[in-house]
Amino acid sequence: MFCGKFLKSGFLSAMLMFFIYGCGSNEKVFLAIDYSGSAEWQYLLGADIYGTATEYGSDSVQTFSGSLRTYLHGLSPEDGTGSSTNEVSFGLKDVTFMAPFLPEEEREDIYNRLSVMRIFVSENNGISLSDTVGMPGVLSGGWDIMRSVARVMPALPNAHMAVKSSWEREQRFPLNTPNGHGDVLLYQFFTLDSVYNNRGVQEAALSWAFNYRVALAGDGASSARKYPLSGSGRGNAVLDVKQKKLLKSKATFQVTHSQNANVELNEIVHLEVVE
Repeated sequence: MFCGKFLKSGFLSAMLMFFIYGCGSNEKVFLAIDYSGSAEWQYLLGADIYGTATEYGSDSVQTFSGSLRTYLHGLSPEDGTGSSTNEVSFGLKDVTFMAPFLPEEEREDIYNRLSVMRIFVSENNGISLSDTVGMPGVLSGGWDIMRSVARVMPALPNAHMAVKSSWEREQRFPLNTPNGHGDVLLYQFFTLDSVYNNRGVQEAALSWAFNYRVALAGDGASSARKYPLSGSGRGNAVLDVKQKKLLKSKATFQVTHSQNANVELNEIVHLEVVE
């Protein structure tokens, strides 16, 4: 008798839990980032690369690594820094850039460019950069550090989404080289993985896959060997649903093609809000 009551009680409890969480799994949440919710925004941005390069016709393999650490400091749209009503403008503070494989002159130039670059993020997380000049390759592979933030910043649909639903984004970034111009094409496919409660805060976890391709036009095509022509990667992020805030994100990126050498380039970028 006791055993039967225990089993019945356990069954009812299991059904209740299933009802609560099973029905909740169909709940939709509104996914957006609202930069007007705070006067200032600050994120810690880090990027690390490592890889190898083998020049054609040579048996020697060169290894390289580098890193970037900086704070992204942004002001809300109300201060007039953005060009639209819900666009935040980020600048880079306390830049630490290490790339021992580059000549000192190039390292100094990149550091100076990073220190004055502005990153504009709109309501749907469309991104534009004040610096559109392409960076020559890391050894023969290429580390497009100026666009690292675009790979780690998720694009939200500004709509109610259910768990396991998906959306996509395609962006173009102008790229200027000494011999011409072109575009960087970034395609991302997102999925809302889960919604959960973390110490009283409703959070949403999402992930994405992306492809990255450089298309150089006209005379710029002669510079193709200096740039990573294509790559792919994956990312994930956590959002505060109620506050419409990006809490943290991470993306990995691999270069899959280079005309000038056999190059393997891996990049890990991470972003975390500072409160």
